[in-house]
Amino acid sequence: MSMRFILLILLSASLAGCQSRQPQEAIVARVGSYVITKDEFEESYKNSAYGRQHDKLYRSSFLNNMINQKLILLDSQRRGLDRDPQFLKMVETFWQQSLLTMALQEKTKEGGNLDAWMGYLKDHTKIEINQEYLQ
Repeated sequence: MSMRFILLILLSASLAGCQSRQPQEAIVARVGSYVITKDEFEESYKNSAYGRQHDKLYRSSFLNNMINQKLILLDSQRRGLDRDPQFLKMVETFWQQSLLTMALQEKTKEGGNLDAWMGYLKDHTKIEINQEYLQ
């Protein structure tokens, strides 16, 4: 390899390292493996009962509550509660309810006819019913 080629590679590598990087999101607190970002804190605070208070004491108290929640989550994970069948069933139920709510809200916002939509879904989906359970 020529010296010129090696210099070109080194120059390219050093220029690539100088490219501007996106700033890392501001971190309000770290709790074990959890990070509470500024955006997460501000959004949660705004939507809380404290939201109208712009006092340092309220903000500090709210952050302390968020930290306590993260501590409980860490402890629950260490104890394996995040793999408990009852917990997993609760997560599945919450996921289904949330998805149903979002789909219905979206369809309503579009101004669509919910009965016609359900008819379309039924016409385009294979449905099998065990009639014995209806007896």
